Amino acid sequence: MQEDLGLSDTQYQTAVAIMFVGYLLGQVPSNIILTRLKPSRYIPSAIFIWGGISLCTAATKNFTGIMCVRVFLGFAESPFFPGALLLISSWYKPSEIAVRVAIVYCGNTVANGFGGLLAAGIMSGLNGKGGLEGWRWLFIIEGAGTMVAGVLAVALLPDFPRSGKQKWLTEQEQRLAEWRLARAANDEVDENGSVKEALRDAFIDPKAWILILIQVCQLSAQTWTYFFPTIAKTLGYSDNVTLLIIAPVYIFGFITALGNSLIATKTDHRAILIIWPLCVDIVGNVMVISSRATAVRYVGMFLMCAGSYSAFNVVQAWIASTIPRTRTKRAIVYALVNLFGNSSNIYGSYFFPTADSPQYRPGGITLSAFAAGGIVLSVVLAGYLHMLNVKAKKAEGEDGQTRYKYIW
Repeated sequence: MQEDLGLSDTQYQTAVAIMFVGYLLGQVPSNIILTRLKPSRYIPSAIFIWGGISLCTAATKNFTGIMCVRVFLGFAESPFFPGALLLISSWYKPSEIAVRVAIVYCGNTVANGFGGLLAAGIMSGLNGKGGLEGWRWLFIIEGAGTMVAGVLAVALLPDFPRSGKQKWLTEQEQRLAEWRLARAANDEVDENGSVKEALRDAFIDPKAWILILIQVCQLSAQTWTYFFPTIAKTLGYSDNVTLLIIAPVYIFGFITALGNSLIATKTDHRAILIIWPLCVDIVGNVMVISSRATAVRYVGMFLMCAGSYSAFNVVQAWIASTIPRTRTKRAIVYALVNLFGNSSNIYGSYFFPTADSPQYRPGGITLSAFAAGGIVLSVVLAGYLHMLNVKAKKAEGEDGQTRYKYIW
């Protein structure tokens, strides 16, 4: 692709990074808009447009063309993930969210595990067909598939509770969903509320900023995923074998993350279910950067994947239980958490320069430091929420009024 478009190394890296500008800037306004529209229309429309723009990448001829497509692609992708998290948190109790997020995030895990292998097959098998390079066929196929997914989502996605008739939910089922959510939030109905008040409350809430910092640390510790094929190749195998040995690592990561999320659902614990995976992540990093033995480094990669992915889902669930109301405030916090967290996609690209091969010690140390930061911040938030619960219990004893209990 870089050669066909005549891009220098700097231009290619710029084209990769520019997508994240739109992706990050679009999240907060998109989630605010989503609270005022039907998710069953808004999210599928974004998916369809995102697929169409991705498909257009196949038509680019130069640096200007690829830059334009990538900018718009970022904005088109920005509604999906924070919007999906908001929709999940609007139908499920905070205690039930972690495992649902794990299932949604499974798509990312599978893509990381098998995407490279699929791309290699498409690019080698279709290269030159119809006069098009293999990478152009890759964008055509993946873009068209995304557009189909957008069309299917219209028929499958529900809207928010209490927003009128749902496609496949009865009136009784909707009322049950509303009752469950209200009961979990101390009988407070999940209203949209004022955008102005929600913005103010989100930006001055210390709980929101601690969650943001936890996500920044967790996703920064996970930036190894963008260089995993490069790191895996240092084990000494061919390109095809490298792609094959990557898949089991991600499968193990998904299974571990799902198990951790199930524990979160059953126990209502949050901090400890973020702390132990990040500890495992640190151990994996140490194994990869301190040994030259293939078996040791490969096991370390399993631990890195299992640790970083397992923590992610619990962080998302912790947002819902820590910011239960209003829906608009929760939407803003979800977007802010993912905005700041995904900024790691920009600076994380500098953690693994080729000069540090094969062990990439500076990058591994940096990722371990971020994981350690996530551990410390999780302890801080748990302590703060515990303090708020103690104050609430004391107030209940004074006036007899039941108050919301935070999960930590």
